[in-house]
Amino acid sequence: MKKVEIIWRDIVSQNEWISQEDLDIFITKSHDEVTQIGYLYEEDEDQIVLVGNYFKEKDLYGTIHRIPRGCIVKITYL
Repeated sequence: MKKVEIIWRDIVSQNEWISQEDLDIFITKSHDEVTQIGYLYEEDEDQIVLVGNYFKEKDLYGTIHRIPRGCIVKITYL
């Protein structure tokens, strides 16, 4: 697995009733970007799978993220 730094846009949601004015503000806000470092386990045209922890002796994986390609801003191989 290769170590990478990924910058991706977080997905947000709104669960309360809001006015159209507040909805317009919500959808025009800039997206929060997350910078994450981990190991690239797998990737395809739809997503990447990032692993944060790997326990080699027991072949166990932890802190796993599946990130949709459409959310990814940049991938840097470290």
